[in-house]
Amino acid sequence: MKALAAALLILVAACGKGNAIFNVDVLSFLSASDSLKRFSVPVGIGQADSSVARRFFLPPGFGKTAADSVSASATASIIDTAGSGSVQFDVFFARTQAALFTGTPYLSANSGAMVAGDSVRLLPPTTVSLADTVFQKDTVWVGIRGRINKNLTTTMAGRFRLNSLNVRIVVRGNIL
Repeated sequence: MKALAAALLILVAACGKGNAIFNVDVLSFLSASDSLKRFSVPVGIGQADSSVARRFFLPPGFGKTAADSVSASATASIIDTAGSGSVQFDVFFARTQAALFTGTPYLSANSGAMVAGDSVRLLPPTTVSLADTVFQKDTVWVGIRGRINKNLTTTMAGRFRLNSLNVRIVVRGNIL
C-alpha cells in the first residue's frame, strides 16, 4: 500500500503544474464477450444494433476537480460471413446509463459496402477531444455499438471485434 501511495505521489509530482494524467486502456476492463460479438440479422430486418454498456469508476475525487482535457481513440474490425450491407461503429460516453446511445457518438466509423467474405478494419479518427463534463464525476458510462444496415431481403451475419479503446484524461488541481 505504501508503494502504491509513493508511486501515485511520483506520478502527480511528475506531471507539473498540479496536473495528473491518466491513460486508460478501456478494452482491458471489458470481457472477451464484450469485445467480440457475433451477429446474424435475418430476412425482413433492415437494421440491428449490437451494443455493450459498462459503468467505470474513476479515482476518488474526480467529482471535486475539473478534467482539463480528455481524448479518446479506438479501432475495430468487422468480418462479413454471409450477406451484404454495412456496419457503423460508435463509442459513447455518458454520466448515466440512460443517457448512453442517445446523442452523437464521440467516435464513429463506417465499414462501407460489404459482401460475404469481406474483412474490414474500421478506423475512426485517431483522437477526438471530449469537450463536455462527462468526466467531471466519479463514474462514467461507456457504450459501444455496432449498427448493422442491410437489405430487407437478405440475411447478413459476421463478427465484430473491438481492437482498442483508449482514453487519456488530464486533470488539473487536487484529486485527493
